[in-house]
Amino acid sequence: MRKSRFQVQITKPGIFFVALTIMLGVAAVNTGNNLIYLIAALMLSLMALSGLSSFLNLVGLDFKIEVPEETYASQQALLTIWVKNRKPCIPSFLLGINTPLGTTWLPYLPPKKTMSVYLWVSFPKRGWQKLPEMTIFSHFPLYFFSRGFKYFKDQTFLIYPKPLSCPLPSAIFHQGEREQGRRRGREEFRSLREWVSGDDLRHVHWLATARLNKLVIKEYEGGGIKDVILSIPSGIEDIELHLSRLTYLTNTLFKAGYAVGLKTDSLYLPPKRGLQQRKNILKTLALYEG
Repeated sequence: MRKSRFQVQITKPGIFFVALTIMLGVAAVNTGNNLIYLIAALMLSLMALSGLSSFLNLVGLDFKIEVPEETYASQQALLTIWVKNRKPCIPSFLLGINTPLGTTWLPYLPPKKTMSVYLWVSFPKRGWQKLPEMTIFSHFPLYFFSRGFKYFKDQTFLIYPKPLSCPLPSAIFHQGEREQGRRRGREEFRSLREWVSGDDLRHVHWLATARLNKLVIKEYEGGGIKDVILSIPSGIEDIELHLSRLTYLTNTLFKAGYAVGLKTDSLYLPPKRGLQQRKNILKTLALYEG
């Protein structure tokens, strides 16, 4: 985590106010009018109080950024920014959080409280990405000045390839037809195994589940889910297009209950089902370098 020094920029209303204050000061000196002296002094005091309030408004803030667990390239993702006010008795007002991906606002943050703001973002590339530098700023209290600082946290997160719709391989459809034909006939019990995400709850073996204190599934001959192995052949011209299609197929096949694997020139993931296997495949696709 790194914070820069405070930076101050004057706004258009601030320019007008400063110019008016200078004009009144010059008029007071030339005329010796005590009332003009008093007005100019009040305006200078207001500027000083505005600067102090602006400074206190931005000190004592901590930030935590959360990225969705699954984020895909070129797709909108909701970034969560947690803002904590460590000041014991002073709230913060009108906090702006600006990034190259967009700007969001937090109107009010009580002392010793943590609140969240959200920002829709989109990342153009897959792979490991760093959080962008943020600028924390505020026009509080009078919009005469904009005070802020830059905030950077050395945090990386993984962006999956953009899913691109494509037809499912015809072999999968033929496989599904064979499965339906088998299910019309007699299915023979094969074995018991632990339940994984995507299994049909109608096949739960309740006696074994009660005995082992975890869900156990009955497997049948002819009723199991077939294996599908996705591959990344060498020499593909448009590798990004291929990875996008494989990302779409991975999500679609896992949702349909298939056991999916992945084969590259240097890696082989045997077909499995479950959330962890899907994450492993998506991670491999995100980090693939052909």
